[in-house]
Amino acid sequence: MVALRTILWVAVVIALANPIFAQPPEPSFSDQVKGWVRRLDSDALEDRERAERKIIELGHQALDLLPTVKPTTSAETKARLQRIRTILEKARADSAAKASRITLTMKDKPLTEVLAAIQEQTENKLVDYRSNFGQRATGETVSVDWKDVPFWEAVNQLFQEHGLEAYHYAGQPNILAFVASQNQSGKPNALVRTSEIFRFEPTRVESFMNLMDQSQKGTLLNLQVAWEPRVEPIVIKLPLDQLKVEDEEGKSLVGDDQQQGSLDTEVLQGVSAVDIQLPLGSVQRKSQKIALLKGEMVALMPGRVETFKFDKLETARNVKDTRGSIEVVFEAFRRNGDIWEASIMLRLLGEQGALESHRGWVYNNEAYLEGPNGEKIDIAGFEETYRDVDTVGMSYKFVLEREPADFTFVYKSPASIISLPIAFELTDIPLP
Repeated sequence: MVALRTILWVAVVIALANPIFAQPPEPSFSDQVKGWVRRLDSDALEDRERAERKIIELGHQALDLLPTVKPTTSAETKARLQRIRTILEKARADSAAKASRITLTMKDKPLTEVLAAIQEQTENKLVDYRSNFGQRATGETVSVDWKDVPFWEAVNQLFQEHGLEAYHYAGQPNILAFVASQNQSGKPNALVRTSEIFRFEPTRVESFMNLMDQSQKGTLLNLQVAWEPRVEPIVIKLPLDQLKVEDEEGKSLVGDDQQQGSLDTEVLQGVSAVDIQLPLGSVQRKSQKIALLKGEMVALMPGRVETFKFDKLETARNVKDTRGSIEVVFEAFRRNGDIWEASIMLRLLGEQGALESHRGWVYNNEAYLEGPNGEKIDIAGFEETYRDVDTVGMSYKFVLEREPADFTFVYKSPASIISLPIAFELTDIPLP
């Protein structure tokens, strides 16, 4: 009996002691980010550097949890947050640049169900545009069996088996439209190649000669570059010194004078591909094909969209807000006759020349006024007021029925512009 009481007593002591020695719960991801952010302004340099390193190690998912830089934010914390954002934005872009992969098995299901499953797995939206061109949508059923298949491989197979093709000019952002195939041969283009989220298709080769000046002659190759619709590049750049074009005998088909500069193609909003014309030189009649076409393009990609808000419009003057590598300066909100104008300057920090010739993305940035009850006043128009290699000025027009004291000016812009290299290689392209 004594022994039994002793055992019970020991059990009670252990039970009471367990909470004392229990391990504390692992802090949530959000708490980890917030904890390290607080240490960015530590008195000890070692602590500040460790905090910056730890946030970066948490990965690009931490971006959404980083605090907004305020006028009261210390210079040290501001600099470190900007550095962290730049690194994590690049990490996010690199992650987004990997090909989406699909694992899906369906038998005799409506096409709409298959498209919905693809969108759920990849965030890539495919839209049937056949009715827009008077084509009959057959209401076909689809059977697929994909195991970890890249997006473009799956789509190419789906389109080929059901007589479809991409239509890249739908005018809607972040979709891939498709129509009935116009290819009378019924055979897919065997020259198509993919590189992660990008698809490369040589579509046309043309040789020409000006009969009035026969020295003016050449060959042009049209290369169509498409991308997964979940992303939306700003510009596709092809540095010509990175381009290698050879015939079947290894002879270069690019002249020395054609290997300088860059072919830059701005991506219009609502398209899902661009066409790039590659000028070829020294193409002789005996050359039967382009045996090798190899290069490295660069896609300028928008980073995460940030929301900039400016209040006290009647008195606000030259108010700055910086997110990532974007600085927005709210200059003023003034009346001009019956119109109110919000003037801003957008500056791309550390990206010299990035706005010099490709600023279409700035015109697509959203701007509006927001009332105290969430009322939204859309712009009545806008105009560019200033341009420089890294700065653009914009004036947004509003029609208001009351004074602007209660309104907030809202501006949305990518927090950075990221350069994404794209290596590609195509072979055995026939020459005319």
